[in-house]
Amino acid sequence: MGWLDNFLPKQPYDEEESSKKRQEQYPEQYPATYELSTITVESDDAIVQTILRPLLLGTQLQSRALKPVYDADIHGWNAQSFHDKVDGCGASIVLGTVVTLKGGDDVKTYYVGGYNPKGWASYGGARPSVAAFLFYSSSSSYQKLQKVGGGGLAISKDDPNYGISFGPDGLVISFVQENKRLATSKLGTYYERGPDHFSSLFDAIGGGSKGGGVVELDGLKVYTGVYENGEDIPYSGAVLDMTSG
Repeated sequence: MGWLDNFLPKQPYDEEESSKKRQEQYPEQYPATYELSTITVESDDAIVQTILRPLLLGTQLQSRALKPVYDADIHGWNAQSFHDKVDGCGASIVLGTVVTLKGGDDVKTYYVGGYNPKGWASYGGARPSVAAFLFYSSSSSYQKLQKVGGGGLAISKDDPNYGISFGPDGLVISFVQENKRLATSKLGTYYERGPDHFSSLFDAIGGGSKGGGVVELDGLKVYTGVYENGEDIPYSGAVLDMTSG
């Protein structure tokens, strides 16, 4: 190596291969992949294995053990309980459940939610990330929806008196309405409409039980990574946000 390199033929530059390597090294500097993961983690329970793990390909949680840190039915449908459990835990994945009756007694369960790479910390302002995404269950699988317009306002409001806001309107579970279980969704401005051209995450269930992109959730959980004592948790505190001011 050295001066001899000048006399050796150079390998042609492969832009596609170089881009692939950068994405592998810094996955969350890029929009979420639509691919689903086949990675398995021994500690995964049924929900994580069948719903959450496949969604996490290319994220910092793709091969990390997960744990539920917040369950609204147990801890409470309110902002204080939510932040008490999730703040400082780093990257998080939100899982909302909607149960409907299809054709009499035929019960159908739908899942909606989102991945927040920067977590929550109750510092106010927004927590930006181009790698954030929303998802919904389709007839046979799960569809991810990328953040659009850059990473700004991926999580638009990290306020201790407010709940979940993927963008100002992508998926909002504010806990400030009289009915704390209400979730609203509008796609296209901060999160894409996806291959189904949905205007709301709830279009798969007829636009939502309340209509107009509004549903009443039957369940709400948040999962985060499992870290060893003393291990650094990425984004567990303040993050640089140049989109809120």
